[in-house]
Amino acid sequence: MRYLGIDYGEKRIGVALTDEGGRMAFPYGIISHDAKIFRRMRELCEKEAVGKIVLGLPLDLQGRETAMTKQARDFGHKLREETGLEIILQNEMLSTKEAEHFQGHHAKIDASAAALILDSYLKKG
Repeated sequence: MRYLGIDYGEKRIGVALTDEGGRMAFPYGIISHDAKIFRRMRELCEKEAVGKIVLGLPLDLQGRETAMTKQARDFGHKLREETGLEIILQNEMLSTKEAEHFQGHHAKIDASAAALILDSYLKKG
């Protein structure tokens, strides 16, 4: 089964995909967080035969929920309604900072962060 990983953001959504066997995560791209986001996400899931979605859950450094956590949860609920797919919430603490540490800052850093979120889910599974 193929998984889709998401690094949620108010302006940009970083996405990553696994191989068809669901073993390795790879950065896929960035999708603008605009009025067409859910249509684009549904089309991506259909095109890539995604079976489950792993959504990064932004928590603060003490592991507590923030206003952004609520936005991500709301996004996940709407995404589940739009795609019909299971949404798995995965702690994303410092995923973007970790991606920057390994790769430096670049235009697709959110996709790299999504791959790290997805990889951390796969490793615990």
